[in-house]
Amino acid sequence: MTITLKYFGLLADITQLKEEQFTVEQETISVSTLKSKIETQYQTMQNTTYTIAVNQAMSGLQTTVKDQDVIAFLPPFAGG
Repeated sequence: MTITLKYFGLLADITQLKEEQFTVEQETISVSTLKSKIETQYQTMQNTTYTIAVNQAMSGLQTTVKDQDVIAFLPPFAGG
């Protein structure tokens, strides 16, 4: 399956990308598994706080990711 990964703020700086297509062999995976794969590729993300959204909805680690989903990696936002 192929999914779109979007990186924002500090995470875009770490990956040097705002967006990429990511292919995995499984038909579905959990956000937790995807997070592990991404942190293996971009090791600095292991020490960074961020949340993950799947198709513009905040997700938990057990959320299922499917083919053509859009996954956003979001750093903490300051409010005011």
